[in-house]
Amino acid sequence: MELLAVILLFYASQYLLAMGEEVFEGAELAVLPCHYSGVIPEVNPSVIWSRHDLKPQTVHLRRKEDDFCGQNQRFSGRTSMKFDALASADFSLSLRNPRLYDSGNYICSISDGIAEITVTEVKLQVKASPESLTMTMKVLKGEESVLLPCQYGKELEEVVTVKWSRSDLNPNIVHKLGNYPSEQNQLYEGRTSMSPYALTSSDFSLTLKEPQLSDSGIYICSIIDDKEEIFLSDVQLHVREIFPTWAVVLLVLLVLLAVSGGLLFHFRHDLISVYKVEVDSGVESVLLPFKTTVRLSEYNTTVTWRNNRNRVVHSNCYKDYQQHKQFKGRTEMNINYKSRDFSLTLKNPTDRDSGTYSCTVYDYWSGKILAEKQVLLKVKVYKVEVNSGVKSVLLPFKTTVSLTEDNTTVTWRNNDGRMVASNRYKDDQQHRQYKNRTEMKKNYGSGDFSLTLKNPTVRDSGTYSCTVYDDKSGKIRPNKQVLLKVKVYKVEVDSGVESVLLPFKTPVSLTEEVTVTWRNNSGRVVDGYDWWYKNLQQHKQYEGRTEMKINVKSRDFSLTLKNPTVRDSGTYTCTVSYRQTGEILAMKQVLLKVKVYKVEVDSGVESVLLPFKATVLLSKDNTTVTWTDNPGRVVRKHNRRLGFLSEVQHQRYKNRTEMKTKFTPGNFSLTLKNPRHRDSGIYTCIVSRWGTILAMKQVLLKVKVYKVEVDSGVESVLLPFKTPVSLTGVVTVMWRNNSGRMVDCNYFKELQLRQYKYRTEMKKNYKSGDFSLTLKNPTVRDSGTYTCTICRKETILAKKQVLLKVKGEADSPIMAIDFGSGYSGYAFNLKPREEGGETQLKRWGKELGLDSPKTPTCILFDRHKRFLKFGYEAKTAYSNMRGREADNYYIFDNFKRNILDIYEPAPGRGVRNNEKIFFFSKSMTRLELFREVLRFLKDDALKTIKHHPAGGEISASDFTWVLTVPGSLKDLTKRLMTEAAVQAGLVGEDTKDKLVFALESAAALAWCLKPPPDGFITQNHSRTSQDQPPEPAGAGTSCNDPAGGPEPGETRVLLETQNQDQVAEPGETRVLLETQNQDQVHCKMGTKILLETRNPDRKRYLVVDCGDQIYRITVHEVLEGGALKMLDKDFRRYLGEKKIKEFLREIFSHGVWREYEENFPSEVLKIMFEFIHLQHLDEDVQISCPDTLRERAQREKDIETFFASVEGASWEDGVIKISRDKLRSFFDDSLQRITERLRDVLNKNSNIGFIVLVGGLAESQMLRQFITDQFGHQYKVLCPLRPQEAVLKGAVELGRNPELVQFD
Repeated sequence: MELLAVILLFYASQYLLAMGEEVFEGAELAVLPCHYSGVIPEVNPSVIWSRHDLKPQTVHLRRKEDDFCGQNQRFSGRTSMKFDALASADFSLSLRNPRLYDSGNYICSISDGIAEITVTEVKLQVKASPESLTMTMKVLKGEESVLLPCQYGKELEEVVTVKWSRSDLNPNIVHKLGNYPSEQNQLYEGRTSMSPYALTSSDFSLTLKEPQLSDSGIYICSIIDDKEEIFLSDVQLHVREIFPTWAVVLLVLLVLLAVSGGLLFHFRHDLISVYKVEVDSGVESVLLPFKTTVRLSEYNTTVTWRNNRNRVVHSNCYKDYQQHKQFKGRTEMNINYKSRDFSLTLKNPTDRDSGTYSCTVYDYWSGKILAEKQVLLKVKVYKVEVNSGVKSVLLPFKTTVSLTEDNTTVTWRNNDGRMVASNRYKDDQQHRQYKNRTEMKKNYGSGDFSLTLKNPTVRDSGTYSCTVYDDKSGKIRPNKQVLLKVKVYKVEVDSGVESVLLPFKTPVSLTEEVTVTWRNNSGRVVDGYDWWYKNLQQHKQYEGRTEMKINVKSRDFSLTLKNPTVRDSGTYTCTVSYRQTGEILAMKQVLLKVKVYKVEVDSGVESVLLPFKATVLLSKDNTTVTWTDNPGRVVRKHNRRLGFLSEVQHQRYKNRTEMKTKFTPGNFSLTLKNPRHRDSGIYTCIVSRWGTILAMKQVLLKVKVYKVEVDSGVESVLLPFKTPVSLTGVVTVMWRNNSGRMVDCNYFKELQLRQYKYRTEMKKNYKSGDFSLTLKNPTVRDSGTYTCTICRKETILAKKQVLLKVKGEADSPIMAIDFGSGYSGYAFNLKPREEGGETQLKRWGKELGLDSPKTPTCILFDRHKRFLKFGYEAKTAYSNMRGREADNYYIFDNFKRNILDIYEPAPGRGVRNNEKIFFFSKSMTRLELFREVLRFLKDDALKTIKHHPAGGEISASDFTWVLTVPGSLKDLTKRLMTEAAVQAGLVGEDTKDKLVFALESAAALAWCLKPPPDGFITQNHSRTSQDQPPEPAGAGTSCNDPAGGPEPGETRVLLETQNQDQVAEPGETRVLLETQNQDQVHCKMGTKILLETRNPDRKRYLVVDCGDQIYRITVHEVLEGGALKMLDKDFRRYLGEKKIKEFLREIFSHGVWREYEENFPSEVLKIMFEFIHLQHLDEDVQISCPDTLRERAQREKDIETFFASVEGASWEDGVIKISRDKLRSFFDDSLQRITERLRDVLNKNSNIGFIVLVGGLAESQMLRQFITDQFGHQYKVLCPLRPQEAVLKGAVELGRNPELVQFD
């Protein structure tokens, strides 16, 4: 924290700049500007606007939200800031209806709760308009006195302070009367007085003796009590001189303006806080100016330029290896100590170079900063925009540099660094995506190297760079970037239409020997035609549903898709190519969006109609109409000849559906009786004859749940239910909770759950149909969904659901533990939910020079099975052991699956908590291992919190503990984890209700839906998108998209616990948050979470948890009321770490590397740590080579010869350099596997709108770019700024809602 305060003060020294604002009284708005470009505190950031002459001083306070608790009441309801002020660093304040007494000095400052620094000071002058002034008075200089009137029309009930002030003075006090010490401005000392009876007579008029010219101004009269300051009147005083002096004043002003104008121009760069430079990509160089007025010595002065990532750009005294490789050979600095000019010239600027550059001048010996300047560089990229389907697009590049063909290499690359075209390349160097699709001009005389890209598609969108190299000197000549955007033609239709046309007509002349293929975004054949083979093999999804125009003469290959559904939405690509050569002649993409008709009703209505009318010719014998729900269950099936086929209807819809048996005139609408919340979803109606689809439509049903919210401690709460259904005879009315257990009933009282004994009263008015339930003394435990069902025997007559939320009292602090396959860690929040507070994480690996939110899941025991170390320390300690020494210790690594994979015991056998996990010949039980992991993390967390500012003396029993799990837990696993938590001291036998299990993917998704305060990483097809400060993500990458994302503050978590008597429907496993209770038995299908969020299009979220060793894929759907349904899951293992070891073994030979691994395992471990950190980059990287490895290798041969035959590796000054392409090759297999699995999951699950990337490897630019390239054109790809922390922080967010957990 102290370091953060120092950093804040360091940046603040640059931005403090007094400004002035003038506005007339009566204006609608006054804006006080404040812009900050320093470091925003990560912990408890707040912006404070204040005026030191007021009491209280606070004008406006912004934390995560506006805080008006301590605001001065004169500003109440009149101030506001931008909603994203902290994110955008624009702290400007808007003041509505400015008044005369608002004039004064306003201070804008930023704080992290410990240190507060001033960003800027704004002097606001509110000028009086003639109609707004109470009175205007004129007096001549030298008169004896003048009286400024002020009366108060009410009788004073208490002693107050009377204040006369002038806002244009500092201090602004003219006169003060009352029981407070005076702070009078010296200009008025001995010249002001008020009547001694002022307080009793309420006449506060001020006498001003011997008025001077400087006394002219607006005087404000006000009274101050203990609570506020009350404005009474304002008087404008004009003091005039007998002899006018305007001519003298005018002459003086002209002289001053001339002098100050020259000074301002000369020192303009120093007066501007951040000087901005803007150039086009492709210019030869750009100048970043810096000229200081400080006198400097040539012998002890260091001048250093750095970029916004603190990388050395240029310095007058650095060694070559200190300059970052991005800028090597590209910078020149004017070093002129006499003129004090240290401007920097940056050659061949690209958009990667955009950002803030800082030049610091400091004393070499003392380190004292003598001068400092910041320059904001923006390199603009030329933009080209075309429609998909054009024959080609030109990416222009023309340089004025004189070039020769013999020694010039010109290369075009895309934003992934893949080669697009070059004047010198072998066939295998050009990326396959661009094979036979590029033509580059090679005009060395005019310098024109423009690129023509044939048949551009959406996949080709991105930034292209053209680089010119001088082969002799190795210098880079001017290069240029071009941003290409390929727009896709869009077609939008409603579900239920007979067909949709995807148009494609090419201007290219064609022969009959062509192949025409339509494919969907998954690459599957939708329809096609081959001159020789005629029809191509069509995917079964489109069989019998497509018709393609095949007119070579008119060149029309439009596709008709019959009976389109939501599943058909996506991008379709038509390719026309020569059959024999495969050369692409024409290509076009069409984006199809099939909209679903929406029906919305309240829970409790008698029925709902799902409409469908179609003009279909029906046969009397063999026409079948089938309604199915989203998982594919039959809702109702009717055959024209056989009638209603009840035997295939799903049990859920028995006796609840009706259709007209006579379908003329094509009315296939379905009536669903007693719709409930779980009926929400997409319903599909298919009209078919002998398997041929005649018509199809989809309807989205949304059943809303009535919500009731009360505070804990109220006497009772009413859950309303009134049905219009006429009730006769004997009926059963039953209320159940979300676990399916009885709350109340008109019969069977003995089955009532003991939790509700003597606490319920149900109205039993059969005539009015009122069966509302009164629940007495509701507590947090009672929160959840309650269902009232009225039935006669097995027939349901009416049904309604009510969502009850009981708000709890003070929250307990939350501690979340993420027990991962490769890495584990913990996070905590000590503040109550109402106060917000930042979630804190422990940082690990500092002893190894690392800064990680997690530590390896590795635990070390001695020979007596006593715990020694965990994480990095355990790995390092064990790696340092030699020979037989390690035989005396137990070490377990990556053992998560061994603990969680517990199977049901055979009949007669007990719970296998004591089943052993083996490491070579040593073993320990599951319970022992997990207990010690939890014990260590608990103890370490309590130590961390003890030193936390908000921590102090706090024990494990004070926390609610959240444990993350990869999926739904079996009962045996849950019991084992609970028993381990009890033995480790997290909870006690009587406090097991404070142990919560959270699904990892759900926690991550909850954090992203919040949305996270850090925002999301922008994926704008730039290899260096992380170089810039995070900005709101653009289309395709932001969760703030109105199409489906939640709005801030609209997400809340509701956790429901499954019970042994709850039966889940097949395929409807709802797993998110699971709660443990002493006498709970959970069903095998898991549990469900309710996460309320605005999601009007019912988009599903595909979460990819990219751990450092395993990636997991899960699909969640947000239902009405927030139920998050998990639809699919999968996991796979990476190969990256294995590949780097094989790579090092290839470099140093098997013998050298094997000997090194055996003798120096700790150094090998450190190399692996360094690689794990570097694998997140998408650029050339370098790994430090330990001296012991270098010495061992040099015994064989010269170190550089090891690298001669290895592609993608080189040796330079003690480091192993790995090329970007080689680094990518380590993950090619894994990336392809991820893509294949994602495609499989996406094809199985329709209506997915978002792909959320979390986990450690999601920090990799390589992975994010790859996923975005593959799927970004159809899905929105989200990645929080710190993806490795998403699961932990999300688990804390879920745990911060304990009042919503159901304990049975």
